Parts: sequence; structure tokens; C-alpha cells
Amino acid sequence: MALTAVCAKINVPIFSIKQPETFQIATSVPTPQPSTLVGALAYCLGVQRGIGLKAQEIARGTVVAARAKLVSEATSINPVILRRFRVLDKGLEDKDLERGYYALRAGDFDAFRKIMEGLTDALYREYLFRSTLKCAWILKAHLESKMLYLLQRLGDTESLVNVVEAWSTDCRPLLVDNVSTDYPFAVTPDLIDAIRGSYTTVKMCDEARELKLFYVPCKREVKSTPTGVKYFVYAPAKVDVRLKEAREVFAVGEEYVVRG
Repeated sequence: MALTAVCAKINVPIFSIKQPETFQIATSVPTPQPSTLVGALAYCLGVQRGIGLKAQEIARGTVVAARAKLVSEATSINPVILRRFRVLDKGLEDKDLERGYYALRAGDFDAFRKIMEGLTDALYREYLFRSTLKCAWILKAHLESKMLYLLQRLGDTESLVNVVEAWSTDCRPLLVDNVSTDYPFAVTPDLIDAIRGSYTTVKMCDEARELKLFYVPCKREVKSTPTGVKYFVYAPAKVDVRLKEAREVFAVGEEYVVRG
């Protein structure tokens, strides 16, 4: 099967994609999940061709693998507390929005304020600040790389992005039992003989939205500000993986993406 790849370098001022098994306390994965990248490609396809949700089927049927890695030297990790107005769901269900409307019409501003404050909730969320990513989509069929410039968001609502560069490149499959990679991969522990290098493990959704344990090459370090305040950062890393049996990987330019 002939393969091709499209890649993009993306600047992300703030970035958050919550780990799939978290809820209100939403810690973020270090890099976008493969399923998120498939969704991003589908968005670009839908806008470019004007086909809406049909683009999702095309993207899922075309993408063989989708991965992202950190490029920036240091990406800081910061927790925030978001306060949200739940007007459209909570307010309509409990008729609080209607009561608030009548209170405002009657000039009872104290009652209006109390009703509206009751329509808020708060949640803890983790954000990665000032991140630069390189994303790669390995495809069964050719797609124009320039459509990636249409991408506006990658992750949660606040995760607005700027696509700096997009390009197409050759891709070829290889069967190897040793590989060096800086892209996340999901190989079951029983197939791994040894891993050398810095990495973290996190559960993420693969291209088919199946939850798997991913090895994400990166360093988690502690930095200090000039005033002595300590904070966590992620930094790019590469790992050397020795497998117990040969496995398919993809050579994308001079880089390698492990399938699975």
C-alpha cells in the first residue's frame, strides 16, 4: 500500500486536552491525542470541501496514523480554575433563566444577580503554555497539505492555534525491532524489551478512539523563576525502543512513527 504524509508546525499559546479518564479535575495530556488529530484533519477537510460531517468519515478512512510531538524547548504546565455560566442547559431545565428575566424586568437586580450566580460552576483544568508542536498524519491517499492552514483550534475551546508551516512528504513502512522516535507510541509492555530515554506514560485515545497506554517521549522538569518560584515544564525528548519482535513503523522524512 502506497502511503503519503502531511505535516504541520503549529504554535499553541495555550493548550489543553484533558486525559480521557478525568472529569472535573481535568489534567491535560502532554501532546494531542491521535483521535484529536484525526478530528483536526476532518475539520480542515470539511471547511475546504464544504462537506460538513462527511469529512469525519473521509478522515477516519484515510488516516493510518496521526501523531504530534513537542518542538519548543520548554512548555510550562499551569493549573487554572474556570468559572462557567451554564445558562443554556441548567438555566432552561430549572427555569432559572425565566425567573431571572422577570426579576430583571421588575428592576430587582439583587435577585437577578443571585439567580445568575446560581447558574455557574467551576472546574480545575491544566493548561500547557507557549507550546510548539509538530504534527504528522500518515495517509492512504493524497490530501493537500495547504488545507491544514484552515486549522483554528486543537483541543479544548480555548486552545486556539496558529499553523506556521504545512507540507507534504514521502512515507514508507518498515519492519524493525529497534527504533528511535520522538513521537508517542502505543506498544503493549509485553512486546517491549527495553526503552532508553525520557518519557511519560499516559492513557490516550488512538486514531479509532480506542483507549490505549501511550509512551510519550518528553522530559518533565522543574524550573525556577528569578524570584525562586518553581514550576513544571515539559521538554522534548527522543527514546530508543528495542522490541521483542519486529513491528511496522513509518519513516516520515528522517523521523519514525511507531504504528499502534
